[in-house]
Amino acid sequence: MMKQLPDTRPPLTLIFGVFDPTGAHGLPADAVTCAAWGSHALGVLTGTTLADSSGSLQIDPIIAEQIDEQARTLLEDMQISAFKVGALFSPEAASVIAQIIADYSDAPMVLHLGESYTAPESSGDPDEYDVMVGATLELLLPQTHIVVIDETRLKHWFNDDVVEHLEGATGPSELLTLGADWALVLNHTQRPGHQVNLLLGPENQTYSWASWPRPHRVQDISGLVAAAVTAGLAQGLTPAQACEQACAYATLTLEEAFQAGMGARTARRFIPFKVTQAKSPSQTN
Repeated sequence: MMKQLPDTRPPLTLIFGVFDPTGAHGLPADAVTCAAWGSHALGVLTGTTLADSSGSLQIDPIIAEQIDEQARTLLEDMQISAFKVGALFSPEAASVIAQIIADYSDAPMVLHLGESYTAPESSGDPDEYDVMVGATLELLLPQTHIVVIDETRLKHWFNDDVVEHLEGATGPSELLTLGADWALVLNHTQRPGHQVNLLLGPENQTYSWASWPRPHRVQDISGLVAAAVTAGLAQGLTPAQACEQACAYATLTLEEAFQAGMGARTARRFIPFKVTQAKSPSQTN
């Protein structure tokens, strides 16, 4: 009789995101982050880019039907421990992903609100932008376990029309008012000259950790933090544990950042990170 081998499968994460050929963002980069955290990343393309280290020159969105078909093909075959939703380029893509998340709601979802979720060819059309913002906030944010955003992007996402419906909520708490369970806001200005990474919870929990110094110009790493948080949830960490350790990991990657091309420096994502099940951090008064 053949001896049964132990189950050594790592937890699986499913990431919806763009293909960035530089390896600094999107699916290739998030797969490296998940591997560093002991998780295995599955990927569903939402778009492809023509890019170098200075930024994206062209984005080609993937049609919503293809996103839906690829995701469901994976989900019917494998058990997912956590989702991450990154860059989207159409309301239809937001809609099909929202339905997928609803159908597999046992797995937590991390939503990364990054620089821009609109294709470059529509970026000059404010109505197109508003539709994309509205679809993301209305369809995905209420299903989000943890939303991750850099504070510099809050105004990008919360324009005057959105703020009018927030019933007095301001700043990071807007994210909870619109439906997210938890909100991790990076580089939040706590007071003049002092920035922290701020985590807000559904029962008025508040945690904060020192933000990282940036001695060099480094590419945005909020997507890196979101991928690490996703991998942490897949490993069974609480939101506070996952976010604290993701911020610590981000600091390590920035300390090892390197100059790959003529653009900003790139965080070194593959730093094997020991995930710990330590007690949850204390709340900030």
